[in-house]
Amino acid sequence: MKFRVFANMIKQGFQGLNRNRSMGMVSIVSIAIVLVILGLMLIMVLSINQLVMDTNKKMDQIDIFIEDKFDVPDIEAMADQISAIGGIKKIRFKSPAEGLKELKSSWGENAWLLDEYEDEEKNPIPKSFEIRVNNIEDAEAVAKKLGKMDGVWKVNYFSKEIEQMLAISRYIQIGGIFMVGFLSLVSIFLMSNTIRLAVNSRRTEISIMKWIGATDAYIKGPFFIEGVLMGFIGSLIAFLIVAFGYRYFYLEAINNVTGLLSSAIVPPSFFYSDMAVIFATLGIGIAALGSLISLKRFLRV
Repeated sequence: MKFRVFANMIKQGFQGLNRNRSMGMVSIVSIAIVLVILGLMLIMVLSINQLVMDTNKKMDQIDIFIEDKFDVPDIEAMADQISAIGGIKKIRFKSPAEGLKELKSSWGENAWLLDEYEDEEKNPIPKSFEIRVNNIEDAEAVAKKLGKMDGVWKVNYFSKEIEQMLAISRYIQIGGIFMVGFLSLVSIFLMSNTIRLAVNSRRTEISIMKWIGATDAYIKGPFFIEGVLMGFIGSLIAFLIVAFGYRYFYLEAINNVTGLLSSAIVPPSFFYSDMAVIFATLGIGIAALGSLISLKRFLRV
């Protein structure tokens, strides 16, 4: 295609957008609304996924309690045996005194109730190993191997909680993909119908161009450019709304939210660049595809 022809298509695309400002505005607003909803969905999915992953990191601990008859040499040999299992990030032995100290710390103001057990002979806390796994998904397999070791009488880990969190994580990923796909289809449908109205008002012009020998590519070009422009403007508006809106929410939330929920508040800088690319790609792609779908039947002369 000659540069002059391509330049003329771009010029006609801008002119078409200017001539059909009302229809163009409807298309731009449609794209912006869908992308804003999509952006909010992505932030929600990202935030919940971040919360799940943060919680998973706190559940990667396995505690094994060992029999009292095991002395220092036996404990050292057991530590080597545990390390050989694989998939383990960290091992820490806890004496009964350390176990009691941690228990008292968790009891807060009621810790004094455990003071009588500080005597070594009265301390009911058994010797134990605190084990951290590399991957939370391997926790069950590691726990089973630990339970088969000599001298281990009990294994504690967040089995049900881990299963639930992993299931939630999978549902979030599947749900996020489904919502992105659904909203993209809705966007294409809205865009194609909106542009179809604009094209319908110019069907006589398209028919004349076809009869005098204009190629389909030449006819599609200006409409394609027009769609790309509308998609770009719509995606830019959507990005600015989501970016500034979430930035305001983030600044308010970090000062008022504490605890576990605070880990779900993702910093805006974490996704700005990715969201800009996603919005531009979807906005332009949806608008361009909607334009081409709308033009298809009008080119049959």
